[in-house]
Amino acid sequence: MLRLDARTNLTSTEKLKYLNADLCLISSPPKTGLPGAKNRWDELQYVHIAQTNYVHGVGAFLPFHRYYMKVHEHLLKAECNYTGPLPYWDEPADVGKISESSIFDKAIGFGGDGTGTDGCVTNGPFANLTLRLQVDLTTNEYCLSRHLNDRAFSQAAKVNVDTCVAKDKFIDMWNCLEGRPHGAGHGGVSGTMVNPFTSPGDPIFFLHHGYLDKVWWDWQSGNLSTRLTAIGGNNTQGGPGFSGPGGPGFGPGPFPGDPFGGDNSSFLFPPGFPPTNGSNPFPFPGLNRTIDRAFTDYFNDGGNTTTLNHTLWSAGLMENATIADVMDPRGDFLCTEYF
Repeated sequence: MLRLDARTNLTSTEKLKYLNADLCLISSPPKTGLPGAKNRWDELQYVHIAQTNYVHGVGAFLPFHRYYMKVHEHLLKAECNYTGPLPYWDEPADVGKISESSIFDKAIGFGGDGTGTDGCVTNGPFANLTLRLQVDLTTNEYCLSRHLNDRAFSQAAKVNVDTCVAKDKFIDMWNCLEGRPHGAGHGGVSGTMVNPFTSPGDPIFFLHHGYLDKVWWDWQSGNLSTRLTAIGGNNTQGGPGFSGPGGPGFGPGPFPGDPFGGDNSSFLFPPGFPPTNGSNPFPFPGLNRTIDRAFTDYFNDGGNTTTLNHTLWSAGLMENATIADVMDPRGDFLCTEYF
């Protein structure tokens, strides 16, 4: 399936068909029995929430999100009869003018900025969208929210992306890409998108990670003979309760792109954000976590270093895969071309 720049390479008709396919998932009843889910969109979000701690700050960050986008694509095609291209957001092109981006068009885009004290999105195709899954997988309804801001989004600048693509080793490239470019998209849109657990509740998530995946592919294309098998890093975040780094990659320290600071932070808040109305835009669980063997025992890496054998899981929405399956977007599993 083609993946195209949503800003310049999709017709108005193609944009509307894609938006309607996402709306189809939002209106379709759940099928897997995942607790708390009331539609297929909830089930898709559940997959990310459940394993956030094992797909961020780890070597599987890029492969998992490539697989996760395939799961989204699979649902669009199999259940909503979508046959068009999948859009990504060429984010550097909108640095300094995020609120003017055609991505947020109210008629043929994803709707605009949030309004009111809660930042709820009240226009566009996803106006008044109700989400419900919390970071601990309990349920409590909340709106799709956004707080568009150029300050955080400034870190999506092409110079930062080019710095990542210029890295020679996978671990260095991944560490770089999961930092400022990754954080900029989440922080620039903010609201629902700034929460690393629940961010897929905003349909913009898949355009953001589609772009990051294209950047990874750009890096891979620089030396296909070695980079189609280049992987590494730790399987568990190197932080409190996770028993240290356990391998190359992110060790103890700030979460990549951490909104709370650190050398790799990209969430630079605009005036008036976070909100002062008592709401908490970062309702993250405590950092003193322990390893969940329900995940780590089934990674199939034979240790805490990420390998091509690593299992990628989507709670039954699609068949599991390995990192090896998703290393080449052109391969049989993904069958993807970027333009």
